[in-house]
Amino acid sequence: MGLKENEKTEIRKAILFFLYRNHYWQKRHTPISNICNKLSNHPCKYINKELKKLYKDKLIRFKKTNHGTDVFMNIHKKTEIEEEIKDKLEQLNRWQ
Repeated sequence: MGLKENEKTEIRKAILFFLYRNHYWQKRHTPISNICNKLSNHPCKYINKELKKLYKDKLIRFKKTNHGTDVFMNIHKKTEIEEEIKDKLEQLNRWQ
């Protein structure tokens, strides 16, 4: 029993928005468990699947650390990332 396509894209956008809002680019990275904790309204199993898809699309990268695998966004794909989360960024700007 899998998720619907719109739920998958919602998880994908939530991951990218979390990383974008906290400025996880290049040398600044976060553990996968931290992403699962922050997006606790989605099951971690589905978050991990979307992380793998984002890695295949080269929007994020993984970094091996002493405490496990960390995630950060690919700075060369910044315009694609901003395009994908454009609606969430607009919502954020309306609040400010």
